[in-house]
Amino acid sequence: MLEVLDADAVRRWYRWGLAALEAARAEIDSLNVFPVADADTGTNMHLTLRAAVEAAEDDGAAVEAAEDHRGAVEAADLGETATTMARLCLLGARGSSGVILSQLLRGVAEVFAAQRRPPAGFAVTEALERAVELAYAAVSRPVEGTMLTVARAAAEAAQATGSDDLGVVVAAAASAAHIALAQTPAQLAVLGQAGVVDAGGRGIVVLLDVLQQIVEQSELTLPEATLATPDLEACELVTATSPEFEVMYLIDADDARIPGLRSSLDDIGDAVVVSGGDGLFNVHVHTDDVEAAVELGVAAGRPHEVRVTRLRDADATDETSAGRVVVAGFAEGAPGLALRDLLTNAGAVVVEVADYAALATDVATLRPADVVVLVDKAIPTQPADRLPQRPDLVYVPIAAPVQALSAIAVHDPHRPLDDDAAAMAEAAAATRFAAVVAPTADDLCRDGVGAIMRLLADGGELVTVVSGADVGGRIAAELAASRPDIDVNQLTVDELDSVVWIGVE
Repeated sequence: MLEVLDADAVRRWYRWGLAALEAARAEIDSLNVFPVADADTGTNMHLTLRAAVEAAEDDGAAVEAAEDHRGAVEAADLGETATTMARLCLLGARGSSGVILSQLLRGVAEVFAAQRRPPAGFAVTEALERAVELAYAAVSRPVEGTMLTVARAAAEAAQATGSDDLGVVVAAAASAAHIALAQTPAQLAVLGQAGVVDAGGRGIVVLLDVLQQIVEQSELTLPEATLATPDLEACELVTATSPEFEVMYLIDADDARIPGLRSSLDDIGDAVVVSGGDGLFNVHVHTDDVEAAVELGVAAGRPHEVRVTRLRDADATDETSAGRVVVAGFAEGAPGLALRDLLTNAGAVVVEVADYAALATDVATLRPADVVVLVDKAIPTQPADRLPQRPDLVYVPIAAPVQALSAIAVHDPHRPLDDDAAAMAEAAAATRFAAVVAPTADDLCRDGVGAIMRLLADGGELVTVVSGADVGGRIAAELAASRPDIDVNQLTVDELDSVVWIGVE
């Protein structure tokens, strides 16, 4: 039995916790009915923890992370280790559950970093209480019957022991979490109607069980996961009216600006969670207005790593917006197809065609609806080629995928079709662009910054950088230092390992 925790115990908690969440991921996903039944809570918690574990196990990544984010994963010091790994979770957080988890871990790290001696029972109790305090503060509208409730029950049980015995405190916390999880259907109506416990709460139980095994120095026992079969019909009233998009981004901002940002996001959406501190935060919101969510971030600080995910089918939107489709048509093998996921998440139907005739066929197969077609100028044409001409069809030419992103960003299905298409065409045409190709990340960063400076010579206020991991962040950092007057929207596409797409508006 461990009497105190050390840096190695924390690293094992992350590693073993990752393995346990991997084993339980499908089960946790199947439990996910709140706030929307999108079956991704287990995946999001797993990806969030993996962001820290992979960096810790990759010496090179760990060193780079330490240099970039003020910590050293390999440090023997417990506080430094816990702080850095929690910060890496913040950087890699996915979904509201991942953002809340990162905040819980931040609370634990804060207490551990302040200890003058290796933490035992009293320190762990204090850490759990601080974790819950920060997690509740991060959520705009805390709801009982969720992972917040389960974490609070664990902290209260630890405090009730009044013990400095590490084993007693952790066992009490883990046991209370199991009890609290079983009670969540009685606390949150949608869970009771669906006949399941809370998904995020189940993830908290998994992680506390792992901590107990580490303290007891037992072998890792992976959870026995059983897929749940929630009655999703009972969730219909919640999901049918839920916002269409999940918007997430990291933001560099003064801590004093965050309460205002959180409140403003609450006005345009729900499931608002803003976690972090010391100038770096992770923002999460469910909303129908992606552009407004990002603009609020720009007003509060410098958002980057923006991610947009569709939560429900466009067919589930209200009647005024259900009748319009945006199609992005690209030539076969076009480089812009690497941005397919970004465009799809932004709301477009992406098609890859050999020529205009194939694009015409694809457009004709759409259900009766208003259609705005973003047409890649690289699509081969023949003199006789004609795209269908109908009152419900409007075509907008694009020369680069970043122009498509700009067009979709101003798309408003509530406007008349011609007005909507005109605004999209204006946004696309106003986006000057460049594609930088280079063999190494250093070359991409150097050439990318150079290309941006050339484009900015003709003016501009917003730079969009679409790149593989790390490159975009480095470019954004250089621009922040040399051109603080410019807003940077940095998007990551893993497949772009030798290309950077740049747009300037």
